[in-house]
Amino acid sequence: MVKLNILLLEDDSLFADSLIDFLNESDFDIHLAVNVEEALSLSYKKNYDLYIFDINLPDGNGLNLLKNLRTSDDKTPTIFLTSYKDKETIYEGFSCGCDDFLKKPVDLDELLFRIDAILKRVGKTKEKIKIGSDFEYDLYTKTLLNNTQIVPLTQKTSTLLEILVQARGTIVTKEMIISKLWSIEEEYSEGSIRVYINQLKKILGNDIIKNQKGIGYIFEN
Repeated sequence: MVKLNILLLEDDSLFADSLIDFLNESDFDIHLAVNVEEALSLSYKKNYDLYIFDINLPDGNGLNLLKNLRTSDDKTPTIFLTSYKDKETIYEGFSCGCDDFLKKPVDLDELLFRIDAILKRVGKTKEKIKIGSDFEYDLYTKTLLNNTQIVPLTQKTSTLLEILVQARGTIVTKEMIISKLWSIEEEYSEGSIRVYINQLKKILGNDIIKNQKGIGYIFEN
């Protein structure tokens, strides 16, 4: 299963290890940087879903790092973890573009609540939609899961499932499907739509996707 990626900047090895263990158990993939230079290098090599930065580091501070990242148009959501308690530092953190601020010692459950809230706000929710008794649809990774295993789908079948799940409970017209599955230059047919619908029904069962005669389809779960 594809996991959300977090870049953790923290030079306290014991604290970093406890954070990594906790967040790994919560289905995040954590990359650790122990100084500003390493964090900057990692941020250039990979697109992260979230940054968690300490402020005081051996070669600089997380505030200046975030300022540099924001200057280069990096909008990755960021949480600062720090022992600082003065309002000036908190103000500077928000001024340079952070999304949240937690004071050490950190309550790990509270950190997880804040991470989930931020990711949901920016459209990177970890929410999974239950489909029948055996399947889930991961809204973030756009994957169909059967007992945590990814079910392989063709590109158009996957896009069609995403459209239906996002609009669950309401009718998705044939015109809406055509506009999402084919570009203006591509040829399409209603027969092709039926092929993709039948592929999904074969996997999920006939009761999940209902035909609305002459109009389109509805995803009922």
